Amino acid sequence: MNTKKWISAKIKWTMDRLRPASPLQMYRKEIDGLRAIAIIAVILNHIKHEMSPNGYLGVDLFFVISGYVITKSLLEKETTSFVSFLKQFWTRRVKRLLPALLFTVVVSVTITFLFSSHESHHTTMSIETGLFSLIGMGNLFLANMATDYFSTTAELNAFTHTWSLGVEEQFYLFFPILFWLFFHQKKRVIPFFIILSALTLLSIFVYRNNFDKQPIKAFYFVHNRFWELSLGSLVFLICDALQNNSNQIRKLYQLTANVVLPVCLVSLLYFLLNPNAKTHPSINDTLLVSLLTSAILLFSHETNKVIGFLQWKPLQWIGLLSYSLYLWHWPVITFFRWTYGITTTLIPLILFLCFAFAMISYYWIETPARKKEWKWKHWNANGRFSPVSIGISSSIILILLIRLGLYPFYLNGKFFLGETANLESKGVHNLLQPVSFGEEIWDPNQCVLVNNKDLSKQISMKTCTLGKKFNHKRNSLVIGNSYSVAMAPMFQSLIESNSSVTITSSLGSAPTPNLSFTSKWENTSHYYWDQLIPELIKELKPNDHVIMVFDINGLTDEVENIKLFQVELNNFISQLKAKKINLILQHTIPFMRDSNCTPDMAIKQWWHFHLDPPCHYFSKEETIFKRKPLTTALQELQNRHSNFYVLDLLDVFCPDTVCRFQHPNGQFLYRDEFSHPSKEASKLAKGTLLKLVESIKE
Repeated sequence: MNTKKWISAKIKWTMDRLRPASPLQMYRKEIDGLRAIAIIAVILNHIKHEMSPNGYLGVDLFFVISGYVITKSLLEKETTSFVSFLKQFWTRRVKRLLPALLFTVVVSVTITFLFSSHESHHTTMSIETGLFSLIGMGNLFLANMATDYFSTTAELNAFTHTWSLGVEEQFYLFFPILFWLFFHQKKRVIPFFIILSALTLLSIFVYRNNFDKQPIKAFYFVHNRFWELSLGSLVFLICDALQNNSNQIRKLYQLTANVVLPVCLVSLLYFLLNPNAKTHPSINDTLLVSLLTSAILLFSHETNKVIGFLQWKPLQWIGLLSYSLYLWHWPVITFFRWTYGITTTLIPLILFLCFAFAMISYYWIETPARKKEWKWKHWNANGRFSPVSIGISSSIILILLIRLGLYPFYLNGKFFLGETANLESKGVHNLLQPVSFGEEIWDPNQCVLVNNKDLSKQISMKTCTLGKKFNHKRNSLVIGNSYSVAMAPMFQSLIESNSSVTITSSLGSAPTPNLSFTSKWENTSHYYWDQLIPELIKELKPNDHVIMVFDINGLTDEVENIKLFQVELNNFISQLKAKKINLILQHTIPFMRDSNCTPDMAIKQWWHFHLDPPCHYFSKEETIFKRKPLTTALQELQNRHSNFYVLDLLDVFCPDTVCRFQHPNGQFLYRDEFSHPSKEASKLAKGTLLKLVESIKE
C-alpha cells in the first residue's frame, strides 16, 4: 500500500469512529472531547508554564475519565468466572497501553543516549524512570527518589509523565477485584456504591493529610489518587441508575443538564487555561477540577450545545490521539530542553513533532495492537501465550537489554554525540569523593550523613578536621547539606592561614533546626541538628567559627519561609553568642538550578548551529532582586548580633552582568544541574572567605 492509499484508509477509519454510536457501544464521542481538553491543557503547561499554569491538572481530569470508562467496561462484561473476568480485563489494558509505551520508551531512550550526556544526573534518572514505567512503577520510582514533579530535575527527565500511568495501572490491579467481589457477582449496586464511596472519602482524607506532611508521596502514590479514579466510577454508577428511571426524573435530569453543563465546562476551561493562575498545586485545585469533570460526565448523556461542542470532530480526533499524545509530548519537549531550549519561535515545531509522533504511535502501534489477537505465524500461533504474559515478558526483556546490555556502553561515553564539559569532578553521583589538602585527606564517608542508614553514625572532630597542627589556635566548624561537601576546597584557605577546619554535612538537611521540613532526608536532618551539631559545638573554643553552607535558594520563594528561617537562625546565633562563638552564613549563590541546564548542556554543541545553548540564565540584577527579601532578613540579624557574619560569593559565581554556568576565564562554576558549586569555583571563592575570616577580630 502506497502512502496516499494508507493516509486515505486511515482518514476513512477515523471518520467511521466519529460517526454516531448507539448508547450500548463503549465509545462516547463527548468523552474524547473531554480527553482533548485535558491533553491540550497538559501540553501547553509542559511546553511553557505561562501558557496554562493550571494545565498540569489535566492529568486529574484523565483520572476521573479513566474511572468512569473502566467501570463501564467492567459492567458490560458477561463472564462468570473470576479468573476469566480478570484475564479479559487485564488483556484489554495491556493491549491498550503497553505497545505504545514500549515504542515510546525504545525511541526516547535511544534519543537520550545520543543527545543527553551520560555525566548528567537527569539522564540516568530518565532511563531508570522509563524502565520502571514498563512495569507500572514509574510513580514509585520518582517518589522514592524524592523527585518534585515541578522541579528542574523532573523537567529534564524524559519519562516524568509516566507517573500517572503507574497510578492507573496500580488502580487496574485492585479495582476489578473489588468490583467482582462486591458488585459483578451478585449485582448489588447499593452496597458496592456505599463501599466505593467510603473508600473515596478515605482516600481524600489520606490525600489531604499527606499533602503538607509528605507532599511528594501524596502526589505520586496510588492510595492518595484513588479517590479521583473512584469518583469517575461513582459517577458512572449514578448515570447508569438514572437511565432506568421514570420520564419525570429524566426530564428533570435533562433540564438540570442544560444549566449545569455550560457552567461546568466554561469553568473547567477557564480554570485550566487561565494564564494568570498560580503555578503551585493545591488540594482545592485538584478537588475543583475533579468535581467539574465529574459533573460534566454526570450530565453528558443529554443532547445539547455543550455536548455538541465536545463532539466537535477536531476535538474528537485529538481525544482519540490523547494517549499517544500524552506519551510523546513530554519526551519531545524534554529533547528540546536538552538541545535547543523552549522558545516562542520553536513552539509550532514542538507541537508538530508531538502530533507527528502521536499519529505514528496511534495508527501504526496503538490501534493495530489493540485490534489484533496477538497470535503470530511462527510464534504463539495457537495463542498459548496471552497478551498479559507476552507484555510482561517483552517488558522484562527490554529492561534487561537496555540496563545490562546498552547502558554500560553509554556510561563509558560510547553513544553521546556531543562534547562533554571538562571539570575536575562533575555530577552529583561523585559528590562524595575524598578531598586532598596537602598531606591530609578529608573523607566524606566518615563526615557526611547520606541517608537514614546513617542515623547512628558519629561524626568526630578527630576524623573530620584538617590542619590539626593549628587546632590550638582557631578552629572553624563547617555544617551544611550537600553544598558544604561541594564547597570543601574553599576551606583550604583557612588551613593556609594557620587555622584548622572541621567539615561536616548532612545531605538534604534543613538549613536551621526546627525548620519545617519534609523529604526523604527529614530524619537525618533532625539527627544532625539535634544530636551531632550540639556535640561538635561543645568542642569549640571562644572565638572559633561555625560556618553554615546550605542550599537556601528555596527560601526566596515564600516570605513566610524567610520569616521562619530568620527566627530559627536568630535562636542559633544567640546560642553561639553565649559561648562567644562566631557564626558565618554563606548567602545564596545564583539561581542556576532554575536555568534548566547542566555543564554539558552549557557547551555550544554542533547541533546548535547559530543558536545558543538552551540554558535559561538570569542577570545579576535579577538575582539580586530575587534574593533581596532574604538579604534584608540577614542584614537585620547582623545588626542584632555582633557574632554573625554573611559570606556573599555572588561576585565569584556571577562576575559578569549575566550569571552563567561558566566563568569568563572558561572554568565551569557548577558541577551539575542542582547548582552544586564545582571544585574550580570553590577554589575561586577561597580569597573571599579568607578575607572575611581575617576581618573578624579575636
